Parts: sequence; C-alpha cells; structure tokens
Amino acid sequence: MSRILASVSLAMLVLTVAMGLKTVVATQGDVVMKGNGVAPAPLNGPDPTPAPWKHGLNGPDPTPAPWKKG
Repeated sequence: MSRILASVSLAMLVLTVAMGLKTVVATQGDVVMKGNGVAPAPLNGPDPTPAPWKHGLNGPDPTPAPWKKG
C-alpha cells in the first residue's frame, strides 16, 4: 500500500509543479500560450477543399442473402 501511495503522491507533486511552472511562465513575459485557442495559419496557405462524397463509387450495396430455416 505504501508503494501505491508514494507513486500517487509523486504523480500529484509532478503535476502541481508543472502547473505552477506554466503559471509562472505565462505571467512573466510576452509569451503567448494557447491551450484551447485557434491554431496558427499554415505557411503554405490553406488546405484545398475535399471533393464531395461520391455515392455508388463501387456500385450499390449487395442485398443480403435470406435466412435459411432448418
């Protein structure tokens, strides 16, 4: 039980220190940290729009075989 408790305590300590460092870095300078913000624009332009979905590309779906009794 003490090994499990020690590992859980260590994990909580690591997470607490990481959150504290993130807070210190975010408040000290002009560093922009976006966790849930908008992604930056790509350097080579936007992605091309995908082609519309084509129904029946390989033909219609085959009808299932009927159940066999007996």
